[in-house]
Amino acid sequence: MELTIYVRFPEEKEICTNVLNQLGCYNANIKILKYDTNLGSKLTEIFRRKKTVHRKKAYLRHNVRHFEKLDALIVAERTSTYLRNLSDSLPPLIHIPHGAGDRAKSYDPRIKKYDYVLVAGEKDQRRMINDNLTTAAKCYVTGYIKPFAVRRMDMPLPQLFKNKNPIVLYNAHFDHELSSWPKFGEGLLKAFSNKKNMNFIFAPHIRLFEYVSENIRQRLEAYGQFENIHIDLGSARSSDMTYTRSADIYLGDVSSQVYEFLSRPKPCVFIGDKDVEWEDNSDYAHWKYGEVCHDIEATLKALDAAHSTHRQFVSIQKDGVRDATGDPHWNPIQRAADVVMSIIMKA
Repeated sequence: MELTIYVRFPEEKEICTNVLNQLGCYNANIKILKYDTNLGSKLTEIFRRKKTVHRKKAYLRHNVRHFEKLDALIVAERTSTYLRNLSDSLPPLIHIPHGAGDRAKSYDPRIKKYDYVLVAGEKDQRRMINDNLTTAAKCYVTGYIKPFAVRRMDMPLPQLFKNKNPIVLYNAHFDHELSSWPKFGEGLLKAFSNKKNMNFIFAPHIRLFEYVSENIRQRLEAYGQFENIHIDLGSARSSDMTYTRSADIYLGDVSSQVYEFLSRPKPCVFIGDKDVEWEDNSDYAHWKYGEVCHDIEATLKALDAAHSTHRQFVSIQKDGVRDATGDPHWNPIQRAADVVMSIIMKA
């Protein structure tokens, strides 16, 4: 089989090369997609009127003829469903969602446009079928690929702190309507600057501060001067499980990284608005894995007690994580590869 990985920038090619080398995979080609800024189409005129260029769609439009020559196209995002508007000669489109989270946006209506979907666990398969996004014949449960791949890469963990105190990872989501950051974020940073019995990693979703000013970045990064606080507003470590593997306690809201943290049962605390009716809401299923708090004072108390109260959440975590990420004994890379091969052979 000939395998090509498509990227947009040289920096992405370098990242992919490093990951493949660490995984021991050397037979993949990495191709930088070209982008035509003079598309000469109705789409370009629409972009001009809006005074912006939707570059993702422009990349897709420019490369559609190349994609048509493939035997399968595997994608981890949803914008690529735009290809359906450009061609009737596409190969099977296979979607691999890039996380295993619970929030509603994980069940995007555009998933309907994929021919097949590979999900981490039965939870996603069940919800997607119930939401009429796919069918049982088109949706395969493979296991959660990322944590398995990280274990295979066997990356050493950095020593982030000079002491042996418990490490809390605060992983705020980027969606301001759901994120705990706007209401509680800086208050937590200030609280931990005076809380010396715990270490605090602030590593939010990489999109939370994607477009903020340099002044805001500098103000937040200044908290890193405290010996028990580590700030990362978007480096590679925010995505490669460095922090979810390093932390002893998870503090979050709606991020799917909770499932990466829970590769084995560990204490969790969740913080969010008191008006959220989460108990019977599948979008907040992971809030059953730990104490749920609605203010900073209660959160600090819950963190202090997290290890002593963890026992009551262990079985819930095990059942929920298995439902979301598959059997822990699976090889999800092999399972996904086998599924893709079967799709290609019957196409």
